[in-house]
Amino acid sequence: MTDIHIKDAQVVTASGIQHGEIAISDGTIDAAGPASSVPTPSDPDTVIDADGMVALPGAIDVHTHMHDDELFPDGIDFASQTASAVAGGVTTVIELPTQTPVTTPEAMQEKAAACSALAHVDFGLVAGNVQDPDIDVAGIVDAGTADFKTFTADPYLASDASIARLMRRVGDAGGTVRVHCETQGLLDDARSAIDGDEPEVYMDSRPLEAELDAISRAGYFAEYADCPLHVVHISSGSGAREGDRFKSRANVPVTLETCPQYLAFSKGDVAEHGPFLKVNPSLKSDAERERLWDAVQDGTIDLIGTDHFPTYRETRDVGWDDIWEPYAGLPGVETMVEFLVSEGVHEDRISWPRLRELVCAAPAQNAGIYPKKGSLQVGTDADVMLVRTEEYEVTADGLTFVGGWTPYEGQQWSARVDTVVAGGEVVAKDHEVQSTAGRGQFLDRPL
Repeated sequence: MTDIHIKDAQVVTASGIQHGEIAISDGTIDAAGPASSVPTPSDPDTVIDADGMVALPGAIDVHTHMHDDELFPDGIDFASQTASAVAGGVTTVIELPTQTPVTTPEAMQEKAAACSALAHVDFGLVAGNVQDPDIDVAGIVDAGTADFKTFTADPYLASDASIARLMRRVGDAGGTVRVHCETQGLLDDARSAIDGDEPEVYMDSRPLEAELDAISRAGYFAEYADCPLHVVHISSGSGAREGDRFKSRANVPVTLETCPQYLAFSKGDVAEHGPFLKVNPSLKSDAERERLWDAVQDGTIDLIGTDHFPTYRETRDVGWDDIWEPYAGLPGVETMVEFLVSEGVHEDRISWPRLRELVCAAPAQNAGIYPKKGSLQVGTDADVMLVRTEEYEVTADGLTFVGGWTPYEGQQWSARVDTVVAGGEVVAKDHEVQSTAGRGQFLDRPL
């Protein structure tokens, strides 16, 4: 029996978009393509008439901060945040440590168990935030991840020697090191020249040059250590070009990630949005934002993640009086796809196949879960989203996110995630979540 039959869809493939159908049974893809190539099911449990909507694999967000009992207040946990994810078409997340480190096999296992009880979507974990390179790398790999996160900046600053040694050890184990790239010395000097506490000054405390220098050094460290490198949340077009130098010359894979907020906003938007655009790395100039779009278009940027960081509105509001007070970070997992379709595909900045690459295929490959995730190949996980064209104004009230705010409030978008299928179940419709906490599974991805 076919559980779900999706008809009259515009199915996105690596090479284009074609009118077709998708057949799903037992949680996997049976067929996807032109109607003539999809056997007509005799008795499906659910028939979805897509009415021409675009069908994509469920999105994979490889950079989220969703669960930290020591940091996040009541109501913000892996359950509420993965519900927000699935509402926006994200059917798999990779969860990174926030304040509480995950640097032992035991910590990995404990977090995997805690998140499994709460997850609306399948998820993987990253070990971090690593400052001591002499951790049990092999044990952590055996516990379910070969991804390790480290920083060139506070509050989790690792020394150059520590990063190099960590990379050598992780590279030898077949893993990848993710690096937050801003040079702390430059951040310190920039901060020392600032006296104010209004929102605009925060952007000047994290200059572009700090990102460029750190990306370059991380690239050389990766070459030296023969360790695959993933540069997270690149905030500038110049940063993307800096990282691109190492994609061609390094002996190991170098992948580059940016986030929707760096494509949507620049320093000039801070006067209006204030602390609701406080993020690390900080926003850069409008010229850098346009250069970053160029890097997304031409393939320099490999994938897009969100660096999703949830807070309540009242927690962020205090930044109007003192921008140094609230944590940096923006919620974005629920709005990523709709932003990229509205401002990317519909504005002719990227194609539908390029969007599929950025938020489905490449993230799945980066996470070591392709083609099981991030594709519509026969036999793979039946994670699918349908996206409809619709003009509307973005509001926090229209989202599942519990924080009561979005940095995109008031923007006019043209795409809405309509229906989301995960594991062969309809789990969301019009941002109304139909799944239950605990349905998602931990993805053991050791190598």
